[in-house]
This record gives sequence, structure tokens and C-alpha cells, in this order.
Amino acid sequence: MMSNVFEPVRIKGKLFAKNTATGSIAPKDAIRHIQLLNAEKNREVLVVSATGRVTRVPAVDMGVALTPQPAAKLSFMQAKQTQDPEDMFKNIERLTKMVGRGIQPSLVITGGAGTGKTHLVKSTLEQMGFTESREFVHFKGRATAAGLFITLYENSDKIIVLDDCDSVFKDDDAVNILKAALDSYDTRKISYISTKTLKDEFGSEVPRHFEFTGRIIFISNIDQSKLDEAIRSRSFVSDVELTTEQMFTRMGQLMVSMERSIPMAAKEQALELMQELDNEYDGVEINLRSFIKAARICAMGFENPKMMIAEQIIPA
Repeated sequence: MMSNVFEPVRIKGKLFAKNTATGSIAPKDAIRHIQLLNAEKNREVLVVSATGRVTRVPAVDMGVALTPQPAAKLSFMQAKQTQDPEDMFKNIERLTKMVGRGIQPSLVITGGAGTGKTHLVKSTLEQMGFTESREFVHFKGRATAAGLFITLYENSDKIIVLDDCDSVFKDDDAVNILKAALDSYDTRKISYISTKTLKDEFGSEVPRHFEFTGRIIFISNIDQSKLDEAIRSRSFVSDVELTTEQMFTRMGQLMVSMERSIPMAAKEQALELMQELDNEYDGVEINLRSFIKAARICAMGFENPKMMIAEQIIPA
């Protein structure tokens, strides 16, 4: 075997030139990176002349069996995009049950609106025998640091579901309160130092310190990468950012149980028309809320419901 023949190989993801006779790696400046890239792409070897000239030659012509390269790794997001939505939501159900049983103090669920996150969390807690307002509470909307502190105080032994309360992640004081609430101790001490006296909804003064034994489930539409690292590290996390194809699959999976008052034929027609609209137009809102709108229109038996649905689910 010729000693001046090199093949492109990857070592820990980086591209090198390996001598096919000795197995040694060529000096970094002996062969240009672009030459290695082209040789790798075309299954070629590189022949280096005595003067340093590099020529690419098909490996088969040189009788060289190229070193098998490891299969390219998928990114985690690529893998998520091929996952069955039903499996995603079963995982959320399992994680919710772990928080409900006190195995983990918190869960953060992120993803686009209208995927059924809130419904699943509340129905799972109810299936576990928990009653809203007694064992768990549900809050939705904007929350200040002071409001969060009072909420935790008033529900210090409950499961607190914070739904679309994204403002707490943008407030340093609120994030610090959450860090204390999510520590891995059975009992956590939470403090709020302020010159202003805090009062609950009945006008009673709220203490500046209290012990928290509850658990928290966050449901948010924000990008998971924007979560405070300290919150993320203290919590279970689950992201359900579905592709359009996954969203249509999810609709099909839930069709029987959703809106039982709507005839199945109307729901099937709605799904078909939404898929047609998505193929024809940009910006179609593909989520469970838009599906319910479309199904209600189809249930009315109008002669041409497609454009009526389009008006409802395609923003102007």
C-alpha cells in the first residue's frame, strides 16, 4: 500500500487525514480542510506527491477500503420531531403523577398554545383523587413577585398549578422566591423582605417568612431555553412543541374524546379541511382550539364550510 495516500476520517466529530498505510494522522497544514471535506463527500482518498501536491482519487480506484464512519448523531430536537405525540403526553402524565406523589417538588411544561397541556395536568391530578381548591389550585395570568409570595403562602401545603404566568420568569425577585420554594428539602423556608406590608385578599397581613411544603407545576408557552437555569435544574422539565404533522396526529388521537357533543363525522371533516387549508395557505393556526372551532362549524352542516373555517383559523 502506498505511504502517501490519505483518507478522511472523523475523530470526535473533527475531520483529519489518516495515512492508509501507517494509520498516522497527517500534519494539520499538509492537506487543506476543503480537500478533506470534498474527499469525504465523494468517498475519495487524497494522494500527496513528493512536492506536496494533493490529488483526490476515488477510493475504489486505489483499492482502498475506507474506514467505516459512525452514523451522524441526531440532535435531540430532531428526535423529538419524530416522536409520537401520544408518548409525549403520556410522559407529562407520568411526571405530573410524580409531583402529585411528592417525589419531585416541581414540573415545568413548555410548548405552543392549544396543545392540551393544562387539561392533561388538571385531569391527571383529579384522577389521582385530588380536588381543585382543596389539594391543588390553578392560577392563570400575570403574577408579580409579591403576588407569587402571597399565593405560595396561602397555599403552602398544596400543589400549585401556575398557568401562563410567564412574567414570573422575567422578574428576578420572583425567580429567587421560586428557587427557595423548589429546593430539594421536605420543608422550605421562603422570605420576602420589603418595606411594604403584604396583605392577602382579606386584608390580613402576610408574614415575611413562612415554611412551604407544597409543590409547583408550571405550564408555559415560552421557549424552554429561556428558563432560568436554577429553576430548570430544580424541576422536571417537559417540552411539547409539536410540528404541524404531530399536531394533526394529536388531533386524530383525541378526536373521539374531545367535544363529545359534536358528531364524529363533523370532527373528521374538520380535520380534513384543516389539512387542506394548511397545504394551500401560510400561517394557518394548527392547534386543538382551532380544531374545535372548525368542528363546530362543520357540525352545523353548512354547504361550504371551508372558507368559514379559514376565516377563523388564518389570521388576517
